[in-house]
Amino acid sequence: MSNDEIKRYDELSATEKEVMDTFRKMKLLSDQARFELFSYKLTNLLNKYEEILELRGETQALLFDVLEEIDKNDLSSIHVDYEKLGMNRQVELNNISEEVNIMQEYKVGFDEALALIYDGTAEKILIQDECNWEL
Repeated sequence: MSNDEIKRYDELSATEKEVMDTFRKMKLLSDQARFELFSYKLTNLLNKYEEILELRGETQALLFDVLEEIDKNDLSSIHVDYEKLGMNRQVELNNISEEVNIMQEYKVGFDEALALIYDGTAEKILIQDECNWEL
């Protein structure tokens, strides 16, 4: 097939346009389903991270309460480095925050793409690209 045989969308016959429209809609439906799945998975994952942070915060609070009670009862035979525990907590929080930020960026991207599909903008952009296609 030579470049002369390739047509832009606005040069197609009605039947050819119908075929192109069907392929475009299939592509958009496929993209929509994939993006919805990833958005759903990311939402679930972000919720799990919120649960982890909440559980970790509760656990650490209990740890400090128990250590304080042990100290008050003069039962401590080990040295506890509270500063190091605090630094560990901050490192954990930073690591989790970094992961959450990555997931949020992906989720925003998928949700923005879905919005373009839902409101018809994505299809309009594809049609415009098909009409302006050049070799």
